[in-house]
Amino acid sequence: MAATPGQPSCPPSGTPGPGRGEEAPQLLPTLSRGTVALCLLYYMRLQRGRRLREAARRRRAARHRRAQARQRQRFALLWLCRTLARAPGLAGFCQDPGSGGEGGLPRLLRERRLWSKARSSAFWEIVRAKAFSQWEWVENFRVSPGTFDYLCAQLRGAIQRRDTNMRRAIPADVRLAMTLWRLGACTEYRAVEQLFGVSRSTVCKILRDVCEAVVGILTPLYVRPPDPAEVAAGNGFPLPQLAGVLGSLHVPIRAPNENAAGYYNRHGWHSVVVQAAVDSRGCFWDINVGCPGRVTDTQVLCTSELYQRAQEGELFSGASQAIRGVQVPVYLLGGCSYPFLPWLMRPYRDEVLTPTQHRFNEYAAAARTVVGVAFGRLRGRWRCLTKRNDTDVSFLPTLIAACCTLHNVCEARGDVFQPCWMEHHADEQREEHPFDGGGEEEEDAEAVAIRDALASALRG
Repeated sequence: MAATPGQPSCPPSGTPGPGRGEEAPQLLPTLSRGTVALCLLYYMRLQRGRRLREAARRRRAARHRRAQARQRQRFALLWLCRTLARAPGLAGFCQDPGSGGEGGLPRLLRERRLWSKARSSAFWEIVRAKAFSQWEWVENFRVSPGTFDYLCAQLRGAIQRRDTNMRRAIPADVRLAMTLWRLGACTEYRAVEQLFGVSRSTVCKILRDVCEAVVGILTPLYVRPPDPAEVAAGNGFPLPQLAGVLGSLHVPIRAPNENAAGYYNRHGWHSVVVQAAVDSRGCFWDINVGCPGRVTDTQVLCTSELYQRAQEGELFSGASQAIRGVQVPVYLLGGCSYPFLPWLMRPYRDEVLTPTQHRFNEYAAAARTVVGVAFGRLRGRWRCLTKRNDTDVSFLPTLIAACCTLHNVCEARGDVFQPCWMEHHADEQREEHPFDGGGEEEEDAEAVAIRDALASALRG
């Protein structure tokens, strides 16, 4: 019978097959003993891996079943104990006098401690519910409620964090409130921790984040040079062409680990120097922070960006005005500790002054009062600049710049400044060093001509 196409044909029963007297055809190549041993070794390893994975899976399943059983048992015992505790006459049935657990439950039923400590934020809930009056809000946060909402709206995108699976993020308004409280009250981190229900390390991190956001977002908007056209038209100073008054302030700090002698100033304590240019409204339009307290005002000025731009003529270019036949540029006014330059005027230092020179010194002294008032209001509003600051020296410039920016925001929005803040720190105002230049200094001829023209243009 012929085989069907597509199906293998079977040999007749009488035909001898392989192994029946005839040698079978070789279908597989001959394998050496080493190859066979290696294959057997890999096979045994695969089998052993399968057995281990199966045993691990069974152990996990057993642990899961035991955990579920303990959970059901614990829930049943907890429900039973609480039910018996509510029953009359059985209130002390399941209480363990020595356990001290919740409601006197046995040690097995007490809640385990979580990895995060439970803290109360009831203080901020009361504050946000408008329990503070207007005066109390300004006294504690140093800004009005309207300014607080404005700051929160401007900084929310930079300081807001997302919730995670572990915990909920601290809201942006709480972050801003903690920062303002710390800057205004100069309290310890543990006090802020107790008030807002946040850990001490989180308070430190939030302070850095908010200060960096203020410097990055608000400083370019509120700390910038005035318009030369407005200065030429009259900027509120008694002297013409005057753009601002230059002054310096020493912020006390803790002695740093490196170069502690360089931060030890002539007043007998460690400090960081803040150089600022102040306009007629008492706002800072240029700040330079970070120089050690041992350096002089001239050294601080020469290392600042303001000095480089002014020397290159880029600060107030093309805004000069003819006064008494002399081209007077837009200039700054400094004390006797600063150099005498065409763009930086200072009072006359001669022992015998003419009436014109004496009148210029009086006008200059009246104009320079704004820098003392500005520094006084800055330190009165943000008290972290009055006491010894324990902040790291590397972060201190950012913190001080944030305080100066917030000062400008408050002044621009017309926030109330309590007079008691200024009186409390009136005895600590040291806005600049006394003059310490040795010998006679050769004065710039152009600067002398500009100052003489300004002095002669003043009316008695």
